[in-house]
Amino acid sequence: MLTPRQALEYDEVDDAAVRACARRLSVPYPAAARLPAGSAAQREALDAYTVLYRRYGLTDAAEARTWGYHTPAPEPSGVTAAKAVKPPSLSAAARSVLTGVDSSGTPLNSYRGRPVPRGGCLGEAERLLGAGASQGPGTDTDGIVTSIKADGFERSMSDPRVTKVFSAWSACMNAWGFRMTTPMDEVPSSNGATPSRSEIAQARADVACKARTDLVGVWFAVESAYEQAAIAEHSAELDGVAKARDATVRAIDRLSHGNETRS
Repeated sequence: MLTPRQALEYDEVDDAAVRACARRLSVPYPAAARLPAGSAAQREALDAYTVLYRRYGLTDAAEARTWGYHTPAPEPSGVTAAKAVKPPSLSAAARSVLTGVDSSGTPLNSYRGRPVPRGGCLGEAERLLGAGASQGPGTDTDGIVTSIKADGFERSMSDPRVTKVFSAWSACMNAWGFRMTTPMDEVPSSNGATPSRSEIAQARADVACKARTDLVGVWFAVESAYEQAAIAEHSAELDGVAKARDATVRAIDRLSHGNETRS
């Protein structure tokens, strides 16, 4: 996968490439709502963010004391927020230029006498970056990386070693007066604007019980074993994904420094 910062840079470069194509074809392309790209605080949060962030529920005692189950600000989300493919204000003609097909689904080869790239401006940007999803090659919905991540997690949830530690954690939570079956159970108060005292108390108990039962250590080990087996099984395919990811990283660096080339 791309790192969180690389994923943000991917979105920025991808958006700039689409915008440059639209400008070349004289098609208005309004700015999509985005987080402040140059925010130092956001970049700092991205450097600390990993794919394991709250993968096993809340685990950080300091976060629990201050935020309960709420996500601390600045929020490390938006790392992979997809750019809107069809902003609401775009005309039918502009959408055709972006996607490379007209309203009837026929490929659009030219617009006002100018050649339209294959797949439109979106296709051109994807070819420039060489990735089908903003987290990197293989991370699209049906990609091998996404499949391994999802399958390993789902299988670990029903693994006897994990369900056993869930039971121990649940008993610990019950001793504190909080009834939860798994760390994935919804905590309704987390939907509020700010964390309540009772939510913070529950969050602190949650983290303490995870530490007492070694829930994260057991779960991580079990999920990792499933992933390692899948990695070995799909090693050739993943080698290709890794090479494609490295090419995307080079493209991000090249394009972010203004050396854009058309594909």
